[in-house]
Amino acid sequence: MDSPGPNNISTLYPPHFQKGAKIQLGNGEIKTVEELTVEDFKRSTTLSADLKLDSSVLTKIEVDENCRKAFLCYLVGTTDRIQVSPEITIEAPLEHPFFVYGKGWCSVDPRLSLDRYQLSCKVLSIGDVCASLTLKEN
Repeated sequence: MDSPGPNNISTLYPPHFQKGAKIQLGNGEIKTVEELTVEDFKRSTTLSADLKLDSSVLTKIEVDENCRKAFLCYLVGTTDRIQVSPEITIEAPLEHPFFVYGKGWCSVDPRLSLDRYQLSCKVLSIGDVCASLTLKEN
């Protein structure tokens, strides 16, 4: 829970992206955020009653330098089917990390990600397939 004061970390900058942050996987194993692999996401969602792993294809990036934000358009589908749902747009800080298949952590501005989270990221590019956790449909 957030607490007031100078050490408050806003939900805009989630602490779980900070280098060295401990992430507990679905099987109980603990890894640092920078050690995560796509297999960790797959195994954890397989064991989860609530979450599934989808793949989201990045189709468009619009950057607002004044606000230091990006508007990212995705086609969202699952990893086990080709068909995807309609395009969605999300707003995120330029330094927000996304986990990309075959690349690992990526952001619109990797330099800012390193400054904010001390997390090494590659450049997020159109066509990248991001891992996204979504709620399972009942």
